[in-house]
Amino acid sequence: MPIVSISQLQMTLTNIAALSAWVFVLGNVSKWRTVMYRFAELLILIGFACLTAAIVARGFEANRFPLANLYESTLWFAWAIMGSYLILVRRLGQNQLGWLAALTATMFFLYGSLLPGNQQQLTPLVPALVSYWRQIHVPPLIISYALFFTAGLASLVELWYAGRLRSLILAVVTIILAITAICLGTYTSIETGWLQLLFVGSSLLGIFFAWQNLPKIAANKINEQKANTYDEISSKAISVGVPLLTFGVITGGLWANHAWGTYWSWDPKESMALVTWLSYAAYIHLRIHHELSAERLSLVSIIGLLLTLLTYLGFNSLGFGGLHSYGRFK
Repeated sequence: MPIVSISQLQMTLTNIAALSAWVFVLGNVSKWRTVMYRFAELLILIGFACLTAAIVARGFEANRFPLANLYESTLWFAWAIMGSYLILVRRLGQNQLGWLAALTATMFFLYGSLLPGNQQQLTPLVPALVSYWRQIHVPPLIISYALFFTAGLASLVELWYAGRLRSLILAVVTIILAITAICLGTYTSIETGWLQLLFVGSSLLGIFFAWQNLPKIAANKINEQKANTYDEISSKAISVGVPLLTFGVITGGLWANHAWGTYWSWDPKESMALVTWLSYAAYIHLRIHHELSAERLSLVSIIGLLLTLLTYLGFNSLGFGGLHSYGRFK
């Protein structure tokens, strides 16, 4: 008898995350705003505690470290998103990021719940994954991805409070199209070439036009203090995420040498992880040297979010292949 039913786990956690997102949203239009926000934060805390218990229970049930397939990685990602909100954002009192964090967790719960049964079931590990390097290499990467997502979400809110509404809309549409490409690649048999074009084309065009529209400002929407706060949140999330990604890349090389006899093979996902690392290294450099405005840095952060999405899920679902691919799901 399983300790945790997968269907019950998904349903409970999805409902908690979705409910907390709605409570955050309704708090914006309610006269009981403070109470609503506290209730929503309590729901996220409950969801985080339940998810922590579920991951631990799954590990005991499987008799191994519970991070060996795409389904389990989505649980870890949602766990890290919730945790980053509770630790990094909540203490700054910025509730607008709460519903975005809860919505992101909900999306990843749903994404995981729709994966084929062989991805959700507890099955014996393939030989390549039977290694102590798995629990050293993979968790820092997943947590860094979640922190980069948190930074990207904070950057979207920063654009709102900076009055860059056109750029914000273009960035949101770009992210939605990128996610759509990944979902179609995961659950349908659409030709991968079209999906790659959708992801890459929409990302390039969307960010280009968002960048071009930054000078267009809605002055009545500007709240400089809150914009600065969300800019700081994005910076803090990236400053924590980059060392974790660095550690993940280094340990990945050590694991690769142990398993395949080479530290670096220019595997597509390895290469994309390096590109993602370089994008955030560029963010840190530009921020330290004050070479870009906060709004342009926000778009750099959103570019990083898209690269993170491509590194984490895109190379599998969009058919780029490589040694790290799970294969397409239909």
